[in-house]
Amino acid sequence: MPDRVYITMTGVSRWPVLNALWAAICCREYVPDRIYLFVTKGRENDAQSLAHWIGVLTEYYGKRLEAVIKEIEEGDFASSGRKITAVMEEERAAGNEVAIDITPGRKAIISSALISAWQKQVDHVYYLYLEDMRNSANPYPMIPFHLQHFVDLKEEVWK
Repeated sequence: MPDRVYITMTGVSRWPVLNALWAAICCREYVPDRIYLFVTKGRENDAQSLAHWIGVLTEYYGKRLEAVIKEIEEGDFASSGRKITAVMEEERAAGNEVAIDITPGRKAIISSALISAWQKQVDHVYYLYLEDMRNSANPYPMIPFHLQHFVDLKEEVWK
């Protein structure tokens, strides 16, 4: 049975990383076997904190995972794209199911990741859309569910 791989990245806040993973688990029953966390330079402290909370969250759902942290340069889009692409290629070549979450990342990094996701035929492109940003610093279950929408862009847009 192929592993489920989840790729995410740091952004300006920690909650989008955790909330989108939480939504993937709760809404799509996508409990990963491996998580890659791409961290931009200057967000190393966020990465360590997020890695801890990712472990706590996944343990609650039956698998305590340690995020594989990979560093990328926020302003070097080509290099960042290549690093994200390399992980996608490696995991797809191993026959694994790959999901990328574009919720937390900065636009330029996400753009590179989306192009790679399209080219590398990832299985899922997740995005947690909040209608009201006043709730963006809250844990997933504390955001009114009618104000949030967890989508798989591959299913809904790339049909």
